[in-house]
Amino acid sequence: MKTIATSLIVSFALIGAAQAAGPVGSSIDTLPFQGVYGQADNSTSRAQVQAELQKARNEGLVANSDVDNAPFTAQADSGVSRDEVAAQAAPQSGTAISDLDNVPFQG
Repeated sequence: MKTIATSLIVSFALIGAAQAAGPVGSSIDTLPFQGVYGQADNSTSRAQVQAELQKARNEGLVANSDVDNAPFTAQADSGVSRDEVAAQAAPQSGTAISDLDNVPFQG
């Protein structure tokens, strides 16, 4: 039992050391992303980009909205009272199940 425990401890120690070492000779992987902050791209201005976006929107080329975005319309009143609906939904027989064609899934 001592041998198994010792071999597990040594295995985990070697795995941890290998994981902590990382790729061999790769010091660039430990540097954080340097990015392009502070390097201004002077080819187009913000106003030019906004003008191009507005032109594309006017031409219908930008579709970043929901196509079938219809406002909610309430269902028309049926003229049936709450008590009448409850009476229709109540079981007609002495069973507790109101759906008389309740057939289990047969697929």
